[in-house]
Amino acid sequence: MKNLLLIILLVLAGISTFKAQESITSEQREFEEMARTFQDNYNAGSEKCDEILEAYHRDARLTETAFSGPLKSFTYEQLLQFCPHLPKKEVIETTTEQKLLTSKLGYDYVSQLYIRKSIGDTVRETSSKIWEKRNGKWKIIHVNSLLNKVCK
Repeated sequence: MKNLLLIILLVLAGISTFKAQESITSEQREFEEMARTFQDNYNAGSEKCDEILEAYHRDARLTETAFSGPLKSFTYEQLLQFCPHLPKKEVIETTTEQKLLTSKLGYDYVSQLYIRKSIGDTVRETSSKIWEKRNGKWKIIHVNSLLNKVCK
C-alpha cells in the first residue's frame, strides 16, 4: 500500500512538473512571436511607425553606437520624430534569440545584415532589448544597438 501511494505521488508530481513546463513553453513561444513581429515591423521602416512606437514604453532607455561613433542615448520623443524617416531594410541574414526571463520580463537579441538602398551600403545591426509585460502588453524598456558598415 505504501508503495502504491508513493507511485501515485510521483506520478502526480510528474504531471504538475510537465504542466508547468508546458506553460513556460507556451509563454516562451508567445514572447518569441511578439519579438519577431516587432522585428518585421522594424524592418519595414516608416510604413510601420505606429506598430514600432506602440512597442516602446515612453520611459524606455535607448542607446546606440553607430559606425564607430560615441554611444548616444535617445528618448521616446526623439524616436517619435525619427520614426517617419526610418528606412526599409532589405535583410540579407538574421540571427535572433529570445529568452523569457520571468513571466513579465524578456530578453531579445537580434543581429542582422541588411542593405540600406537609400545610401547604397550594407550594415550589420546588432541590438539587445529588454521587454517588460505591463498591463498585459509587452513593452521595450531598454534597447542597445550597434551599427557597423560591412561594405559600401
